[in-house]
Amino acid sequence: MSFTLRWGILATGWIAETFSKDLLTNPATRDVSDVAHRIVAVSSSRDAQKARDFLTKIDGPQEAKTYGSYAELVADPDVDIIYVATPHSHHFQNAMLALRAGKHVLCEKALTVTAEQARRLVATAREKNLFFMEAVWTRYQPLSLKVRELVQAGEIGTVSRVTADLSFNNDQLVPWVTKANQPKRDAAVEPAAEEKPDETWHRYYHLYKEGELDADVQAVGGVVLESGYERDNYWWAICSRGPDER
Repeated sequence: MSFTLRWGILATGWIAETFSKDLLTNPATRDVSDVAHRIVAVSSSRDAQKARDFLTKIDGPQEAKTYGSYAELVADPDVDIIYVATPHSHHFQNAMLALRAGKHVLCEKALTVTAEQARRLVATAREKNLFFMEAVWTRYQPLSLKVRELVQAGEIGTVSRVTADLSFNNDQLVPWVTKANQPKRDAAVEPAAEEKPDETWHRYYHLYKEGELDADVQAVGGVVLESGYERDNYWWAICSRGPDER
């Protein structure tokens, strides 16, 4: 039997829009049947009209309540959990506001700006027996789950170093400008020196085709243990060195 989790959205910016649209997606499309999500309230920091505009923009439920202050949102008895989507500098105060009001909290990353703030939030959540989590979605992707499974089973040996990259749907050159260090001088007594030009580098982002990443691994003598495609538009491969490279 499924249950419905009733969400309150705290803030109306771009990341809140992206999250809310995903939240409104039928869980059955991800083979999930034991939970449903419903947005029951949205709050802007000081203007309820912005909250109403937000609901229209995400094609959200028009019966959802809208507020012009976060205090009103966390006081709503129909809200089970608060999604905090404010700037990083405000995460601590907004998440603490929700926890003290007895609400579960999913807070955007970065969780806080100091370790002490994070410890205080965790302590408050434990004291009140509330769910509290940083929104690190990659932790629950199939790739992440498979990597943990392989590491725990010892399939790839002892892990001594990890390098992780987040990839996007790009296939282009992106300029990277490094500012030149200009010579120091006393402007009052020294003539102006010729300034060094800034240097522009280009990073190449490549959009892989199916099977291309596997072929690259094999071309350098590697062995593909498992590979696949994530719904967020990137290919992945778990690999090991080939027998001749050990």
